[in-house]
Amino acid sequence: MDHTGKVVSHKDGHDIIACEKCGFYHVYPFPSQEQTENLYSEEYYQKNRKDYIKNLEEDKEWWQNLYSERIQQISTYLNNDEDINVLDIGTGAGYFLTAAKEAGWEELGIEPSTMASYYGKENGLNIIPNFFDENISNKIGKFDVIHMNHVLEHMLNPTKILRMIHNNLENEGVFCLAVPNDFNELQQIACTLNENKEWWITPFEHINYFSFDSLKKLLESNGFKVLEETTSFPMELFVLMGENYIKESTLGRQCHKKRKKLEKNLFTNNPNLKQKLYKSLAKEGLGRDVILIARKRGSLDD
Repeated sequence: MDHTGKVVSHKDGHDIIACEKCGFYHVYPFPSQEQTENLYSEEYYQKNRKDYIKNLEEDKEWWQNLYSERIQQISTYLNNDEDINVLDIGTGAGYFLTAAKEAGWEELGIEPSTMASYYGKENGLNIIPNFFDENISNKIGKFDVIHMNHVLEHMLNPTKILRMIHNNLENEGVFCLAVPNDFNELQQIACTLNENKEWWITPFEHINYFSFDSLKKLLESNGFKVLEETTSFPMELFVLMGENYIKESTLGRQCHKKRKKLEKNLFTNNPNLKQKLYKSLAKEGLGRDVILIARKRGSLDD
């Protein structure tokens, strides 16, 4: 079956289609493997993410809180809390791995960027500087937990990646996945306030565009049972409140700092309220991210 479906947007010579074969939105025609791999080259980081390390250091406490909370959420679904080993795919600078290590888990990360993986390894983390592919998947063995944050939207073949992850999970293992929640209703309102500019569409960087429903269906069709749905702060609210970081890019970090302050106060004073708030947003399909926690069920042949 070919990749066909309604064209929902068009940018830089590429359509975004509601693919009938895949069950989610994606770019078509697909960029080449070479084009996607170039995104993770050092040239890309130097040109497009020149403040990467600076921003990482500035956001360190926020990342630590976010990932320690995520570790706690994942832990509620583990059958035991001893001798847990975890794989983080697209680990970046390794802040999730740091939280896992502090929880007593044995950590392994995979990260194609030399810059990002070097930063993590300098902080004592076990990171393979490479892409997650069949060769790596066949070598690293099985894990109790696999985590993947903002990676699947970049992949040319999400189904293949999910099947590899399924294979690398122990029976009853837990998979936590986060992707951008694009084309959501708040984002659409913010779009109308920005002359219908769909700023989140970047065909050579983000190939796939998921909703809660489409991502759940994708997981369930590839051997997973979804256990929990949550999200992150809906950044589009800033646009609706007049702080239009889409038109004025300098506002982006300012809005992010306000989000960090809100989440720090919730995390410090009432973390359960923070989780209830974000789960409530997720039920309505809102929030900046789609975050799912799932369990491996059976074999892919079942």
